[in-house]
Amino acid sequence: MVKHLADVPSNIVTNEIDLTNQSPYRQNYHVESESGSLGDPNGFSYFNHQYHLFYQWSPLAFSKNPHYTQHGWKHLVSKNLIDWQDLGAGIESDTVLDKHGTYSGSALPVDNRLFLMYTGNTWTNTESEDDWHRVPYQVGAMMDKDNKVKKWMTPLLKGPLKGYTGHFRDPKIFKKNGIYYAVLGIQRENLTGAALLIKSSDLHKWSIVGEIKADHNNFGYMWECPDYYEINNHGILEFCPQGLETSNNKYRNIYQNGYLIGNHLNLENGQFDCGEFHELDKGFDFYAMQTMRDSKGRRLLIAWMGLPETKYPTEKFHYTGCMIFPRELQVKDGVIIQKPVKEIKDLYQEQFLIEGKTNKESIKLEAGKSNSRDIQLELDCTQAYDTILDLFANEDNTDHLRLIFNHKKQEFIVNRGHCGLPISEAYGAERSCHLDLNKKIKVRILQDVSSAEIFLNDGKDVFSMRVFTDNKNNHIFITSHCGEASYKAKINQLRYRK
Repeated sequence: MVKHLADVPSNIVTNEIDLTNQSPYRQNYHVESESGSLGDPNGFSYFNHQYHLFYQWSPLAFSKNPHYTQHGWKHLVSKNLIDWQDLGAGIESDTVLDKHGTYSGSALPVDNRLFLMYTGNTWTNTESEDDWHRVPYQVGAMMDKDNKVKKWMTPLLKGPLKGYTGHFRDPKIFKKNGIYYAVLGIQRENLTGAALLIKSSDLHKWSIVGEIKADHNNFGYMWECPDYYEINNHGILEFCPQGLETSNNKYRNIYQNGYLIGNHLNLENGQFDCGEFHELDKGFDFYAMQTMRDSKGRRLLIAWMGLPETKYPTEKFHYTGCMIFPRELQVKDGVIIQKPVKEIKDLYQEQFLIEGKTNKESIKLEAGKSNSRDIQLELDCTQAYDTILDLFANEDNTDHLRLIFNHKKQEFIVNRGHCGLPISEAYGAERSCHLDLNKKIKVRILQDVSSAEIFLNDGKDVFSMRVFTDNKNNHIFITSHCGEASYKAKINQLRYRK
């Protein structure tokens, strides 16, 4: 592993970027890496009058002959959550505390600087073939207003902790009543996952409060990317549990995402009175979510629109991964509601207003030639057996992303099995949820060159996914079976992000 991207011959870096730019799947307005792999969002924050977004970054992940390994945090800034300036490497794996990887973490403004907290990954006994020992460090760093980062060389905590394995990572920091807290994912020695709460008065010396006691003691073998925050009188613990078994239409991906919601977390003993686990996003590709509170008081969400240990067709062009479009979170009737941030209107270009009725025959909706769209649709499916909306469709509608609104079964289904190149076939081509179709419904879809984010029930149910199809497949069709359905659509074409 090289410590810095600058240590790699410039032609190697340029060649990787050039190959990535040849991809037909490059997004128009979602954040992607210029080459290599993009993973977990890190350090999502508002500081010095800008939004800051870091992410897990390996720009040479697919380099060949020679292959280079470099890892760190990429750093982007934005004034509007839409147009992002690339500042290059935010943190790189260049110290004894993170020499085998600068893993995920978070950020919090402190006075006139931005405090960064992350997991430094190291291994011992590396001379052996199969008996390496993970030694995780929780590391602190400060970034000034010139975006210069200085790491602290005294670790905040060192693992493994007693009673736990070396899987101890992903600190998410927050402050309440003058005290700093962080939640981290951890694995017990009995190979079950948990979230650990720690605290500090000065950011340097940290003590362990204990596990968050949420009555989910045998819920997967590891909890990654935990995040605790509060919206009004609700306490919310988000995390990504690994090792859950599929249950009907839940937990269908290789690894899951979701949240527990209840009363405020007891920060003295970790007691968290909450209910059942809710999937935050029910789609095919969503992981490692992270939230922040901005200067407007909004709770904002970002996440990786991808999954670990999953191959995507973009690897042919030596890159993989993108972010979801940022969302604002609210709580309604005891569950999280997600909506695209209102700044999306800054992307709007040509608008199409369409309404009509369909019965048996497929109707093409004219909505521009680009697959970059914000689709807001009102459907009345009450008189039909089902209503079908096809996106990313070719001219004869044999290839498409299919959205099925089944009034008979009161169910929504999305199927990507006939939408371009296959992805993660072992985990199925359909995702679904209950949907009350005895009334008019509102559907919102953010469509980009190689992704779709579908919002139902005013954002109570959300499905995010990647799709990899020909750019000519830019048509939209709607039809219904065994009865008439009516529709009203407002569709905005979206510009490229700057």
